Amino acid sequence: MRRILGIDPGIKGGLSVIDEQFNFIEAIPMPVRIEDGKKRVDPHGIYEFISRVNPDLTVVEKVGAMRKPTKKNKDGEAQGTVSMFTFGDSFGLVRSIAEIFSEKTIYVRPQKWRGLQSLTGLSKEQIAEIAFEVFRAEQIYGKPRAGKRAVRDGISDSLMIAKAGVRFLE
Repeated sequence: MRRILGIDPGIKGGLSVIDEQFNFIEAIPMPVRIEDGKKRVDPHGIYEFISRVNPDLTVVEKVGAMRKPTKKNKDGEAQGTVSMFTFGDSFGLVRSIAEIFSEKTIYVRPQKWRGLQSLTGLSKEQIAEIAFEVFRAEQIYGKPRAGKRAVRDGISDSLMIAKAGVRFLE
């Protein structure tokens, strides 16, 4: 049975493995470590996970910096230079390790993986509910906060990224 690894590459992202028949295998939050007092993606943790699960296909979410607000885009969130660099560093680490340890690696924009599964316009919580219904992965939910289930959207997104990736198997 072929294994598909889905990766949400941010610091709050996740790595999830399913098989080609949508059976849940394993999921972890993005490994992080503290460097100079700041959270950074841990390349050793990514290496250990990917080399151990040995995916046949890796699907990495291809994301970029958020837009700065303009007259036309007043609600667009600006992303600072430091956070853009940190995200680019995380994406580069994930990309390098995935390319080395996966037979095939593809990059899919959020609009594509969401659109392939009719998830466009849904909230992170709604996507988490769908991912839970499909995979029954307890890792999607953290400790409840203020009476609500805390969603680890990096896990639910990475599961749905992997699910979208099944259609790219040859």
